[in-house]
Amino acid sequence: MLNNPLLTYSTFAKALTFPLIKFMEKPISLKTLLENVTVKKFIGSNQNPLIRHLAVHSSFVQPHSIFFSIPGEHFDGNSFIETAISRGAEVIITEKPLPRLKNILQIQVPDVRKAMSQIAHTFYEAPDKKLRLVGITGTSGKTTTSWLLRHIYKEALKETSGLLGSLQYDLGQRILPASRTTPDAISLTSYLDEMVQNGEKNAILEVSSHAIEQKRVAALTFDTVAFTNLSLEHLDYHKTMENYFQAKRQLFFNKHLKNAVVNLDDIYGQRLYKEAPKNLNWVTVGIQTPATLQAKDVHTDLKGTSFTLISPKGEYSVKTSLLGLFNVYNCLVALGICYAQGYDLDKIVPLLSQFPPVPGRLEEVPNALGVKVFVDYAHKPEALCKVLYTLRALTDNKLYVVFGCGGDRDRTKRPVMTHIAETCSDRAWATSDNPRTEDQEQIFNDMRSGLSTDDKVVFIKDRTEAIRQALQTCKSGDCLIIAGKGHEQYQEIGQQFFPFDDRKVVEAYNANFLTK
Repeated sequence: MLNNPLLTYSTFAKALTFPLIKFMEKPISLKTLLENVTVKKFIGSNQNPLIRHLAVHSSFVQPHSIFFSIPGEHFDGNSFIETAISRGAEVIITEKPLPRLKNILQIQVPDVRKAMSQIAHTFYEAPDKKLRLVGITGTSGKTTTSWLLRHIYKEALKETSGLLGSLQYDLGQRILPASRTTPDAISLTSYLDEMVQNGEKNAILEVSSHAIEQKRVAALTFDTVAFTNLSLEHLDYHKTMENYFQAKRQLFFNKHLKNAVVNLDDIYGQRLYKEAPKNLNWVTVGIQTPATLQAKDVHTDLKGTSFTLISPKGEYSVKTSLLGLFNVYNCLVALGICYAQGYDLDKIVPLLSQFPPVPGRLEEVPNALGVKVFVDYAHKPEALCKVLYTLRALTDNKLYVVFGCGGDRDRTKRPVMTHIAETCSDRAWATSDNPRTEDQEQIFNDMRSGLSTDDKVVFIKDRTEAIRQALQTCKSGDCLIIAGKGHEQYQEIGQQFFPFDDRKVVEAYNANFLTK
């Protein structure tokens, strides 16, 4: 049962973005901002106004702003140009100027997203040059790897680090909830600028394929980038796995890049290593494949994971509270980044045993039911498969799963998710998971096409009820994984956000159990 909505989608985005808007005390001339931008045409009279602000959303425009008219999948920024002008926009940057607007300077560029990244970079005085920028990309593992790296920097190396990822935006002096894995170019550059002002040394970025393809990081210079893996995801956007790979691949051709880390156990990682520039300082990682850093003798139980790390500097015994083989890869990539940057593994390896759980990443929810209950962000086939495979090996009795598929997203993965849940668990409950503007029954219909039988997967629209039924089914010694939302504290239905937290549903059920 959902409560009243927290806020609408547009209000949610504005709440995250507006506090970060920067107004220049000393405005910058447009000519300066355009120094690195390819311009096709100027339309208008005043071709060098002073600029105090940048905006990609018309409602954020202030006097003396540049408004970037982005051609999107669902909305065309040109439809909002006149609103931007009414709010004080001084300049419009667009790929398709509007002839009817004669009293405003319009600048036509071949790629407005790339221009926005370049202009933001100049506007915020190249904050990436004052930070050591680390980019982590791949389908799965970005969040845990980035949190591991921040933990290592802080505890072993005594270095401060900002972090931008799907869980949060940690800017040093304040932490904001994340609206997307990698923010738009203006917000991203402003976040980096804030990290500089707060004295951070490192900036760790989870870099999504959308961000690379949409030029959000085009103007940034990375010190180190890492590739975790690639599996079925985002084909609603990229259409093919080849396009998806090509988007990720671009990050390794970043100008002035020094170090690169790649997982050679992944077939796309092997291909990336063969195709990417060889002048980089490469560190390879793997378990099955010989690599610079290789894990051997992996052992995992419900208390954690241990393995032997083989490196050019010797062997190390590694222990962590993280569960599963996929988290061994996350540890290897984080260690690989540090190794590439020249740090001593002797100082770093012992700190992995002190790494706290990442919220919503195979996070255990304590209870008095005699049942192991975990919440996890697994919302794609490969991630769900890995989580279920890990817990199956650690569960003596029954393994159950609650899962869903998001609305307005890749429909091709829905039957695959259902097939995995059906075949890798003893019983599954399919339910809602951010249906957004799509009808839940349509999502269920897509999911049902992956079924082999009709008796192992129960479809329940209400996510709270699905979790309750799963908990009622569990007996002592069983294990339940509630997948898909992880750390999220809302359900996105229509254009509204409703408060919802899988962990709180379990806690409420447990509290009711204790009062009986």
